[in-house]
Amino acid sequence: MRRTRHVRRPPDLTSLFDVLFIVVFAALIRAAAVENAAARPPTPAAAPPRAPGPPPEIAALRQRALADFASELANRPPLVVRISAHGTVESIEADGKRVAAATPLLEPSADPEFGVSYLGDRAADLRICRMAALYLGTAQLSRYFVIMAPAVPLVDLPHAVRHGLDRDLIRCLTEQHTIATLVDPADLPAPPPQGPR
Repeated sequence: MRRTRHVRRPPDLTSLFDVLFIVVFAALIRAAAVENAAARPPTPAAAPPRAPGPPPEIAALRQRALADFASELANRPPLVVRISAHGTVESIEADGKRVAAATPLLEPSADPEFGVSYLGDRAADLRICRMAALYLGTAQLSRYFVIMAPAVPLVDLPHAVRHGLDRDLIRCLTEQHTIATLVDPADLPAPPPQGPR
């Protein structure tokens, strides 16, 4: 019986070189693409399509209605309800008078998620416009323009106060027959700096 000799061949490295070449080539292409993107100014994003406006006749009616509404509000004396950062009505200002108040808008709640609830949801006399009418000794506030003025931006108010005030805006209209607004202090212009005295 003849013995066959096995010749040991070194491993073929061709496939390893092929893989290495592909990886290096891909890295070079990627680097060139990044370099080209950095050199080229970004193209501005296309503006979203604008919804078509109302027909001219409707736009004119809208402008007239807004002007009438603004005129109506401008003729009403302002009634300002000042609300603290913690959700307490601190004062009510109307007709050149300021009535101090210390009426909380929150009460402890059994709901573990919030821990507090808005008192105006439970007691009508603790809703902003009703409370203002009681403090001023008037049956309703229809001659006023009610301005709710928190001491801090709306995002910093307790959640229950913020949403309770939103509900009170509607209640002012339905229960007290007046227009009310909630002014975010973050939207007010900064007061001018005071010079040395």
